[in-house]
Amino acid sequence: MPLMFNMRTGRALEVREYGDPGGRPIFFFHGLIGSHHQASYVADQARARGLRIIAPNRPGVGESEFIERASLLEAVDDLEDLAEALRIDDFSVIGISGGTPYALAALHRLGDRIRTVTVLSGMGPARLGGALKGMDRRRRLFFELGSRSPKLARQAFEQARARYKSDPSRFLKALVRTWSISDQSLFEREDVFNLFLKDLQQVFEPDSGPAGLAQELGFYRNYGFAIEALPADKRVTLWQGLDDAIVPPVMAWRLAQVLPNREAHLVPGGHFVAIEVADQVIERLDRQLDGRF
Repeated sequence: MPLMFNMRTGRALEVREYGDPGGRPIFFFHGLIGSHHQASYVADQARARGLRIIAPNRPGVGESEFIERASLLEAVDDLEDLAEALRIDDFSVIGISGGTPYALAALHRLGDRIRTVTVLSGMGPARLGGALKGMDRRRRLFFELGSRSPKLARQAFEQARARYKSDPSRFLKALVRTWSISDQSLFEREDVFNLFLKDLQQVFEPDSGPAGLAQELGFYRNYGFAIEALPADKRVTLWQGLDDAIVPPVMAWRLAQVLPNREAHLVPGGHFVAIEVADQVIERLDRQLDGRF
C-alpha cells in the first residue's frame, strides 16, 4: 500500500515500497511518464537479495502534490526529508529513464551518503553534444521545443491527457507503435502492458499531471550541475538497451564519456530493457554493495 509523507514545506509525497522491507535501502526514481509502479520491474529480484526499494511519486504524479521548482536540485530536499522520516542514513539510488537526473542530483548533493548509483535507460542532459542522435525526428523535435518552452510542453501534455482519458488502452497502444521493435514485442505481454497502464493512470488522472511533466521536461536540457564534477569515488553503473528509440544508445555513450567513474552495460533490448535484465541489474548492484567491484 502507498504511504504518505509530509515534506518540509508541508506538501504531501506519495511513496511505495517494494522488495525486502528490512533490506538495504535503495531510493528509486521513476521515468517521465511513470510512477512508483516502475520499481516493480526489479521488485522480485530485490526481495531475493535483501534489498528494500523505496519509490516516491514525483510532484504531480498520483497523490504527490505538485510544486513549482526553479531547478532540479530542489528535488533533493524531498529525498532528504524522506530519508529522515524513514531514519535512513546511507542508501543507494536507481534512476530509470527520466528519473536519471534525480538520481545524479542526489549524488551531486548527498555524495557522502550514497553507496551505489544505477541508471537504467538514462535520460542525460541534452547539452551533451550528439546525445540525441538516434532519437526519432518527431520525438526529438518535441523534446527540443518542449524543454525550451514549458507552455508549449504543457499544452502538448494536456492534449495527451485528453486522448488518454477518452480511451486509456487505445492511447497506450498508439504510443507503443512509436517505440522500437524490441519494446513493441515486450508490450505484447499483458502484464507489462497493464503495468504501464497503471503508470499512465498515476500521471494523467491528477489535474496537475501535465504541469509536472512539462516542468520535468525543462530539467532535462540542463541539470543545473556539471556531470563531470560528480564525486569520482562513486561509480555510476549504466544499463542501456541497444534498440532504444526513446533514449538512444548514444546518450549512454555520451554519459559514459563524461562521468568521472562509471561502468556501462549495453545490452539487447529497447527502452524498457530493465524488465528483461532485472536479474543482472540487481545482481550487479548487490555485488557493489558488498564491495565486489
